[in-house]
Amino acid sequence: MSGTTLEEIVLETPLGRMAGLRRAGHDADAPRVLALHGWLDNAASFLPIAPLLPDIELVALDLPGHGLSAHLAAGADYSFPGAVNAVLDAADALGWSRFSLLGHSMGAGIASLLAAACPDRVERLVAIEALGALAESPDQTASRMRDAITASRALRGKSLRVF
Repeated sequence: MSGTTLEEIVLETPLGRMAGLRRAGHDADAPRVLALHGWLDNAASFLPIAPLLPDIELVALDLPGHGLSAHLAAGADYSFPGAVNAVLDAADALGWSRFSLLGHSMGAGIASLLAAACPDRVERLVAIEALGALAESPDQTASRMRDAITASRALRGKSLRVF
């Protein structure tokens, strides 16, 4: 059985520092799970259930602007597409091409959108008290989210035009 201790981690991402908690002593072949907290909460919200999930590589993230993660710049938008990109950035920083998602409340909404938009990255989804608004059909929402993620990630590293 793997360890049940969660250690603080810091991931450097294109959006800035993302903090979180990571299970110590996990098995190398254990399923990888990113845990996403609810609005105005943080990674520590998963401490009560972590001992019940001993055989997974659990990383509970502090989403941008929450917990010990960096806040976004003034005028930046704390949106669902932005949060989806932040989670993908965290997975990239961990070196995870595929993973499962465990989300609570707002985190479950973010996880659901990410799973719909990027099924090639997400193996499984567990949603606790899911919260999120869909203004279109699920297929249209997934398609728009996929396009938004692709466009947003393509802009990174591009220089601004100088006039």
